[in-house]
Amino acid sequence: MNRLNAFKFVSLNNLKIGLSFLCCIPLISMAQPQETELSKIQTCHYLQTVEGGSGYGKNVNWQVLAKYSALSKAEKLGASHLVWERFDPIGTFNGVAVAKIYDCNS
Repeated sequence: MNRLNAFKFVSLNNLKIGLSFLCCIPLISMAQPQETELSKIQTCHYLQTVEGGSGYGKNVNWQVLAKYSALSKAEKLGASHLVWERFDPIGTFNGVAVAKIYDCNS
């Protein structure tokens, strides 16, 4: 067996072993809040305002990163719905997404 074939064999076996353990790990998954409009959440309970930043660096699509950050925070806080308030640029390549989060399940 040459070195390349030996590497493939070891890598595939490691992958199979690693995947076999995934069945034993409980995966905790929370539901990501739904993006909606203010007029559609009149019966919901307001939780708070969340902000998500894009981080630092030259991020041409900083809005996507900031949005993901805010959605992650809303999810951790138990929000079922989210209404975007604004996207504030910080310079050219970074910024912050601001949203109000609601619980519409109670």
